[in-house]
Amino acid sequence: MDYIHRGEFTTVKQFGGILYSLVSLAVFSEGKAVVYPVMNLGEDEYSNVTAFLKNFSNIDLSYIRKVEHKTRVVNLFYKDKDSVLNVSVKKTYDREENSTEPTLPVGYGHVKELLPNLDGILINLVSGVDITLQALQNIRKNFGGYIHMDLHNLVMFTYPDGRREQLPVKEWKEWTSVPDTLQMNESELNILTGENVTEYDTAEKILNNGRTRSITVTRGRSGISLYILNKETNKIKRADIQRIESTGFIDSTGCGDVFASAFFYSNSINKLNDLHTSVNYANKMASLNASLHGVEDLPKLRIDNLTFGKGQGGV
Repeated sequence: MDYIHRGEFTTVKQFGGILYSLVSLAVFSEGKAVVYPVMNLGEDEYSNVTAFLKNFSNIDLSYIRKVEHKTRVVNLFYKDKDSVLNVSVKKTYDREENSTEPTLPVGYGHVKELLPNLDGILINLVSGVDITLQALQNIRKNFGGYIHMDLHNLVMFTYPDGRREQLPVKEWKEWTSVPDTLQMNESELNILTGENVTEYDTAEKILNNGRTRSITVTRGRSGISLYILNKETNKIKRADIQRIESTGFIDSTGCGDVFASAFFYSNSINKLNDLHTSVNYANKMASLNASLHGVEDLPKLRIDNLTFGKGQGGV
């Protein structure tokens, strides 16, 4: 549950976290695929959240577990800083956060029986401890399909007082070697390894580390960069995509999460054969999200700007 703070204005309590990716994915894939959220949900919000999710006919709630743990609350304090599309300059984090303790991480046993039914898996590390590294590695070992991962708050350390700070990840090689496609914002990429190197150097290390074939770097108002590794030539290409101006801008909260679900869904449909089309589609959907009032407004994303197949695979 999110509280958004901008200056002296604070929004009312609203859905946040993984629900941005989950609901938007259900909207994009409506009539074409079934979405299985796999997560632990605090007992205090379980009825509230699941009642809302029942409004979407293609969400299967079987793998949401109610746990004796309060749902995480996050306060987001935004600063008015724009990023600069210059990979030689490291972007500073543009908001401050504090958080209550997150719910329990997902273990491999939670998802094991579901794996044979899936065409793809979207992993969004919204708290940074949503899944254990061991569980993630076991999933990769036993699942040959498409995995997209938004690194998100893997780099975010939470202090005992709830204050949060981005810090390097000791096991970054292990985490980034698992997905087929990887996503993060520029501050997350710059802090990830803890090394004082350029963004390109970090991207190159990740793409030469495991099976990851692309990295999408979101830059807010400065657009997006897509790094792609050509496995045959072992060369990395970078494409820069301008942001799409949001008409009727309201709030950027959840834009990265909607981008993740749109990019993942498009890649699932086109079998990873057109990363550029997928990133452009995701860019468009993230822009639309910025003109909406939170998770409850996400059904308005039903504007489908691409022609997809009509398979019934699970994502």
